[in-house]
Amino acid sequence: MTDTSLLRLHDDVLAATSVVAPSWPLSSIIAVNPLSGFEHLPFEQALGKAEALFGARGHLRLGEYRDALAAGRITAEALRTALGRRLGPLSAIEADILLADLMHGPEEPSPQRYVVTVAEEHDRRRGTDLRHQLDLEVADWCAQWCSRTDLADSDKHRDLWGDWRRNHPLIASELAVNPMHALRDALERLRVPGYAQRDYLSRQVAALPGWCAYLRWRQEATGIDLLPGHLAAMTTLEAHLVDGRAWFVSDGPRAKPVSVPLQDRCQAVAACLAIANDSALAASLALLPSQDRELVWLDAYERSVHDPLLAAITVRSPRTMQPTASRPSAQVVCCIDVRSEGIRRQLERTGPYETFGYAGFFGLAARFTPVSGNGGTDQYPVLIQPAFELREQPTSGQPSQASTGLLRQRRAAAADDAWKAAKYHPIAPLALAEGTGWLAGPVAAARTFLPGVAAWTAAQLSQGKQAEPETAYDRSGLSLAVQASVVAAIANLGIVPQVAPLVVLCGHDARVENNPMASALSCGACGGHGGGPNARAVAAMANDSEVRAMLSEQGIVIPDDSWFVAAVHDTAVDQVRILDRHLLPATHQQALCDLEKDLASAGDRAALDRAHSLPGSGASVRAVRRRAKDWAEPVAELGLAGNLAFVIGPRSMTTHANLGRRVFLHSYEASRDPDGAVLAGILTAPLVVAQWINAQYYFSTTDPEHFGAGTKAVHNVLGDIGVLSGPGGDLRRGLPLQSVRAGARLLHEPVRLLAAVQGSPNHIDQAIEASATLRQLVDNSWILLAARTEASTTWLRRGPTGWEPQPVHDQEDQPWPTAV
Repeated sequence: MTDTSLLRLHDDVLAATSVVAPSWPLSSIIAVNPLSGFEHLPFEQALGKAEALFGARGHLRLGEYRDALAAGRITAEALRTALGRRLGPLSAIEADILLADLMHGPEEPSPQRYVVTVAEEHDRRRGTDLRHQLDLEVADWCAQWCSRTDLADSDKHRDLWGDWRRNHPLIASELAVNPMHALRDALERLRVPGYAQRDYLSRQVAALPGWCAYLRWRQEATGIDLLPGHLAAMTTLEAHLVDGRAWFVSDGPRAKPVSVPLQDRCQAVAACLAIANDSALAASLALLPSQDRELVWLDAYERSVHDPLLAAITVRSPRTMQPTASRPSAQVVCCIDVRSEGIRRQLERTGPYETFGYAGFFGLAARFTPVSGNGGTDQYPVLIQPAFELREQPTSGQPSQASTGLLRQRRAAAADDAWKAAKYHPIAPLALAEGTGWLAGPVAAARTFLPGVAAWTAAQLSQGKQAEPETAYDRSGLSLAVQASVVAAIANLGIVPQVAPLVVLCGHDARVENNPMASALSCGACGGHGGGPNARAVAAMANDSEVRAMLSEQGIVIPDDSWFVAAVHDTAVDQVRILDRHLLPATHQQALCDLEKDLASAGDRAALDRAHSLPGSGASVRAVRRRAKDWAEPVAELGLAGNLAFVIGPRSMTTHANLGRRVFLHSYEASRDPDGAVLAGILTAPLVVAQWINAQYYFSTTDPEHFGAGTKAVHNVLGDIGVLSGPGGDLRRGLPLQSVRAGARLLHEPVRLLAAVQGSPNHIDQAIEASATLRQLVDNSWILLAARTEASTTWLRRGPTGWEPQPVHDQEDQPWPTAV
């Protein structure tokens, strides 16, 4: 093979592995669209590809859609309208026949993977079990190799392909040392022509997608090629197992997707409508292919929840739209996370407060190193490249006190690291249990039978400790201009010109017990890292007199009596904790105490508000908060389940509505963005990340086995790598079943994300044109888009031919149905 051919094969490997999204480790889970490799295709085509390649379901079953209709989540009118949008004008009888088929016709068969490998085709023809043997062996080897190698440096010294060769001495003598050469040789043995290499390797990836997804992340994290060796191992073993009995099919799948026979549909509709089963009936049903019925239902479902949302945030009466003339007592900037909506709504009803939505890293893409020195965390979305490193340092004026406090904190951090090492190392937990079982036994018993008491005791012991040392992040590496730009972006959310005496930057986190996938409940964009460090650093910038002076020169005036404060919202218990309170001037202490009381009250009501949505939860604040401390609780909180829309605009759009913790809220003032640059930044970063989250929940719901992690009941934690279902097999990806379903009940409604923007449609079009990623998501209908110029103008929907009017009806007296 020439060097050019090797390069082409390497490109084929990269393209083939793109059919799975990278899978981050357990300690830093990032929400991803499992079909991100198909976003260059229209959404419906991507679902077809997913079925062919993975045998996966991209929408609910007909029966589940019908249950949603019966429950009022889908309206009959929306279903009829969706049918018309898909097929165009229909006669009355045609519409009635097709609606009867949608509501009463036979269920579609389960999807089947029909783009297969040689081993799978061999199994179909000969009744063998080669593919299963291959997958188990490769998965076991992946688990052993990834557990032995350390991410920090061992990948540089351990050769994945070389390791596989050493573990297969019977066939090693015939294998090339270079993984690309070995892969080439295996493809030749399987009789895969060069033009079909990419397609065939994607079939290999899809046969064992979990491990490929993890190795793809690891390769990108280390910059060291792992995927060629992995695919060389899979393909070489396949060639060895089939031993020359290869039937590669390059002219299409051997088995076509199965759909319901037309005659079966005719019989069901004829019986339902009491009409003749004749050719006219068949002709009517033939207008809608059987496999397209779920897509009509999906359209109806989306319109049934999206249209009422647009109506709910349509222009309100002067009574509800009247702004307050007085200065607010405090302004609270929360993350755009859907869970922030609940506590924002409750706080605004508690007193004269304003709340805003902003990405929870507060515009500061930095690596933060704690004062303990125990490693740093990347506090920014993966879409963004880090620009800075900030180190936490002591600020106390009493060196001895600071030294004592820091020593205590470092010891605690070292102990915490040891426990984490035991938690994520495949062998260490056994030794840890052997050495500390006498101590851990009583603690485990208390946490099992009395989780509330155990949590209360731990909290009391924690509160009894000495005060933590006073620290701050060293900002000397950041210019004043950079700091001013970070603060200016927050001020322009609508905080100025009427800046409150207290401005709280409230990040979020989630602290739960005994959940290996706990980081998925924290920030879905920042690897499970809470926004506390970012809030602390940005608040310090905003309180800096030099930064304020530079902002004043730009026309952004922050009064001397305004003070920025950092905080963290624990979404598992709906409680907000103030950070760095020692920095607050004495003049603001009472105001902060008043705000804390109102935050606590708002948190109680927010927790009670979501009690009904938690499976098996008692209708009390105590019952909701107990879940986070109960290490036997599989659903500590629902995370971002239920998310369905991303609203960009002033809070006045939504302040009157109960959005049920289902909507991302990003503050935006079009009047402060004359060229659309701010809007473009929101559309190309936070919106894209929200789409990842939406897609992860969507597909984990439609197919919990292929796109999700399956049930927690059989999860087996493999270090920090991921979870397995049982003792071995493929690494699971996506969300566990308990995060999206509770028996037959959907905890998440799988609908695509609607972006509703109050801003210039022209600016939106400019942002789409300038960003290939955004253009792909919008034009291929992965994101649905609506916009209006201002509160009094009509909503427009962006369709294939441009912006079209979206008529909605004001529902001031009919609350938007938020329940899942």
